[in-house]
Amino acid sequence: MIPVLLFVFGALLIILWLSAPRAVSWANELVRLNPGAGNRAEWMAPPEVVRAVKRDYLATQSWLAECSNNWGLLAAELDRHAAGAYHQRQRLALAQLVQSPGPRLSAAFTASHRLGVRHFSSDGLNCLVIDHQSERRVTTTGYWTGRVIHRQRLPDGALVYGMVFDPKEEHWKIERLVQRLPAAPGTTAVAVAVAAALPAVSGRDN
Repeated sequence: MIPVLLFVFGALLIILWLSAPRAVSWANELVRLNPGAGNRAEWMAPPEVVRAVKRDYLATQSWLAECSNNWGLLAAELDRHAAGAYHQRQRLALAQLVQSPGPRLSAAFTASHRLGVRHFSSDGLNCLVIDHQSERRVTTTGYWTGRVIHRQRLPDGALVYGMVFDPKEEHWKIERLVQRLPAAPGTTAVAVAVAAALPAVSGRDN
């Protein structure tokens, strides 16, 4: 009798899980890569979701460049592009800039981006973006005058960001910086190891 009750209870749990509403439509379309391979296993979303992550990430990078000499824009639209620890970091940086007693300077960062999107969470709401950056430059100008004070070329590198999807705004936001890696000397290719910074994998993969 007990095994039958356990079976019925288990079946009810599965039915409830399958019928539960999902925060995003692609939650049931995730594909498991490298199943059973421990920390190598990961969820991958459909191609259109991956494209949306890249689109929103690049839009945020373009927006940040616009904000370099428009701190009011940064304050007004930060909620649209950032969440979590990254949001707090940008708020703190903005407060320090505004309260600084010294001359106001703006620094515009530009780069060529080659993006990879990996490691979606099982609910489809989180993922990692690996941004391989080349042709990186920083231009420092006077905030009020716009006069160029300094130009600097930076070495190629890679950044790994945690992204989160906001179902209400239907927009991917940067949530945290996971890793920052320089390029190997004399090369532009950067091998990014992300396994150590990932959420715990499903039990069947361990």
